[in-house]
Amino acid sequence: MSRPRGFTLIELVVVICVVALLFGVALDRLQRYQELAERVAMEQNLAVMNVALTMKFASLVTSGRAALIEKEAGANPIQLLARVPENYLGELYAPDVSTLAGRSWFYDRQSGDLVYVPGLTRYLTFPAGPDRRLRFRVALTEPNRDPDAPKELRQPIISPVAPFTWVVE
Repeated sequence: MSRPRGFTLIELVVVICVVALLFGVALDRLQRYQELAERVAMEQNLAVMNVALTMKFASLVTSGRAALIEKEAGANPIQLLARVPENYLGELYAPDVSTLAGRSWFYDRQSGDLVYVPGLTRYLTFPAGPDRRLRFRVALTEPNRDPDAPKELRQPIISPVAPFTWVVE
């Protein structure tokens, strides 16, 4: 008389290892896609602010007030948006970053920088130093120095204060 055969202990361990391995790969992919989404959201917010700056620039030029463009350098670009991002914390004066939520923006009144506090940083290379924030500033483009070229107005644009790379492949 033969007994029905069940799982052996080795077969059970192999199945548990395979499931754990698949779970680990899936979790790694999920974290990767979350960080990719965070990077895209940050870049989209920057693009919207650059569009708002371009519209302000065009408005000042067409109304004959091009001299006021200089005032945009170092200004808070969030104020140009019709609707601020949900993760915007406001204008703060040298805040303690450890108390701020990740994936949030704020305008640092002390430095005049728009700051992004990333939530996930696995694929993010920060500038040298202990600061774990990405800083941006409204700066003015440099005009063409060629004397034969037509005169250009300086245009405001948001640019990073220090270079960083955020590559999620």
